[in-house]
Amino acid sequence: MLTSRLSWWPSPFALLGYGAAIVSVTVALTVALLLDAFLQSMPYVSLLLCSIMFVAWFGGLGPSLLAAALAALYFVFFLVDPIGSIAIATKDIPRVVLFVITSLFVVSLSAAQRRSAESLRSARDDLQASVRELARVNKALLAENVERKRVEAYLEEAQTLSHTASFGWKIVGNQVFLSKEGYRVLDVDRDQKLSIGLLLRRVHPDDKHILQNEIDRASRGGLDQNYEMRWLTSTGTIRHLHVRAHRMQFDPGEDEFVGAVMDVTDTRNAEEALGATQAALARAARMATLGEMGASIAHEVNQPLAGIVTNGEAGLRWLDRKEPELGEVRGAMERMIRDAKRASQVVERLRALVRKTPAKRLPLDMNDVITESIALLQREVQTHRIVLKTDLARDLPLVLADRIELQQVVINLMVNGMQAMESVTDRPRLLLVRSSADETQVVVAVQDAGVGLEPAAMGRLFNPFFTTRDGGMGMGLSICRSIVEAHGGHIWASPNEGPGASFQFALPLQPEAVQ
Repeated sequence: MLTSRLSWWPSPFALLGYGAAIVSVTVALTVALLLDAFLQSMPYVSLLLCSIMFVAWFGGLGPSLLAAALAALYFVFFLVDPIGSIAIATKDIPRVVLFVITSLFVVSLSAAQRRSAESLRSARDDLQASVRELARVNKALLAENVERKRVEAYLEEAQTLSHTASFGWKIVGNQVFLSKEGYRVLDVDRDQKLSIGLLLRRVHPDDKHILQNEIDRASRGGLDQNYEMRWLTSTGTIRHLHVRAHRMQFDPGEDEFVGAVMDVTDTRNAEEALGATQAALARAARMATLGEMGASIAHEVNQPLAGIVTNGEAGLRWLDRKEPELGEVRGAMERMIRDAKRASQVVERLRALVRKTPAKRLPLDMNDVITESIALLQREVQTHRIVLKTDLARDLPLVLADRIELQQVVINLMVNGMQAMESVTDRPRLLLVRSSADETQVVVAVQDAGVGLEPAAMGRLFNPFFTTRDGGMGMGLSICRSIVEAHGGHIWASPNEGPGASFQFALPLQPEAVQ
């Protein structure tokens, strides 16, 4: 309530302005009267107008109007001859009116000047504030620009280290934009205008269809791209590039693919080198296995050769008779042909194991593979004094596999079992080979009565170069796993309830057999 009552009361500064108006006009009149009395000069109007101007400058419009009214009053009472108490002679009216108009003009002029000064001061303050804000914004932009350049430098360095470049492809206009690393990865001139047509000419001829297919898919509205292709540099060398991109729309009707292109040449070369090394290791393991099987193979070849010699000699004896027994001679010749074919098959299996022959997957009966493998290891079985038993399921479904590779698996597992029983002297060295089948797979198991498996080694048995035998290479079981997994199967080992261990592998049935 007190605030509302006093809201009409002027501020102390306004009161000071009004007081200054009264004092200024009164002082101007007093000085004018003194000058008139002593110097016989009459500077009334000038001094009163000056006081009005001072009040307008100091106090503003309100105090200046009070000063003008007070000056007019003083002008009437002190400078105009009265004809009554408050009346003014007709001849003095123009003087009074002129003074009042002059006073009001001075007031309006001073007020306008004051408003202009205040406006200029306000504009100056606003300008200074704008300059300060502009300086702040400029500083922020400068800091942001520095940060952006730093981020761009980080991005360029990261792209250089990872051999990864960013790119953009505007479908409309067929324009391609590359980062700095992109020009290095693609080995193109930075001053050259890029397009899909130009890039197609640098793609390896055998991979042009890959890029063309992605271009066609993008034109039909495809969203993502993820492919790999070979790239020809200006020197003719080949680079392997992996491209990933995503469709975006920055402006209506202007689709653009933004993505990254990675130089994976080193990775692909390393994979090829690794594959060559693995193939060399597999071949070395095959050679090692052949060294152990050499005597058995020689024995297996000698048997048909001896049969050929025996049948040949018998045929000659039948021919040397006075009346040759042609029937017996024919029988001897047929047996010679059969033994020669058998020897040829043994030699062919040996050559296929030694050279890098591509796998020939045919429908196979695993029982036949097991029987052939056992025949190749007869000498090893006799040398190690092994009691070999088989438990082969009848009517075993066929599997689609390479005969030589599966023979290698069975032989490796059998040799492994025989070596595990070398130190056994208190029980028979029993080696059991079993085959079985269910609705989806054929399972082959090789069970020995050897020293068994350490629990700590179970998880590493099929790792390359891991072995539990002194002098072993650690490649046999690793190669077995590679072959079985390449055929879509799996291999595992487990301890027996009694002494020894069992190694088993399972292969999927031939598709026709599953049906």
